[in-house]
Amino acid sequence: MKTDLTSGTAPSILGLLARRPMTGYELKTAIATSIGNFWSESFGQIYPELRRLEETGFVTSEREQGETPKSKRRYTITAAGRAALETWLAQPPRHRPPRNELLLKLFFGPQAELGRLIEYVQELKRQHESQLLKVTRSKEQLRIDHEHHPGLPFWLMTISNGEFSYRASIEWCDQTLEQLEKLRTASSQP
Repeated sequence: MKTDLTSGTAPSILGLLARRPMTGYELKTAIATSIGNFWSESFGQIYPELRRLEETGFVTSEREQGETPKSKRRYTITAAGRAALETWLAQPPRHRPPRNELLLKLFFGPQAELGRLIEYVQELKRQHESQLLKVTRSKEQLRIDHEHHPGLPFWLMTISNGEFSYRASIEWCDQTLEQLEKLRTASSQP
């Protein structure tokens, strides 16, 4: 079975396994704490992909704690997996149009209740303010924990993207809320 490295799940797993062998659970945790700012994978994506990667020879696995039903498998990237990752890294990123339900609802705003749209944008702003705070703290902790690691400048670039994105989103929320309030005021005038 051929594994499609353009899917994102395979490269994210291979990239993390290139750093060190991990169990599926450790991969999920590593994704959440390292690339979770811009990339997510669920257990439902990770485990089937690990099986596919093992079938193609891109990873190997060993059971820990014997052959019990509860024993974990530790996955290790192979030379073929590293080569596949290097090939994927050499290809230009594919652009995928975003799917944003809030923007879809705003687009259909004339058919919506303005108060509800205002609530949605306020909630997005709260979420992104919280995420910005997390990303900022994460950046400082990363600098402390990995001061001399050769990957640090690259990791900081991805965190910087998150910071810029959240700041831009917060600014967009403020402008959008201002416009929605104007529309609500205008619609309530006789």
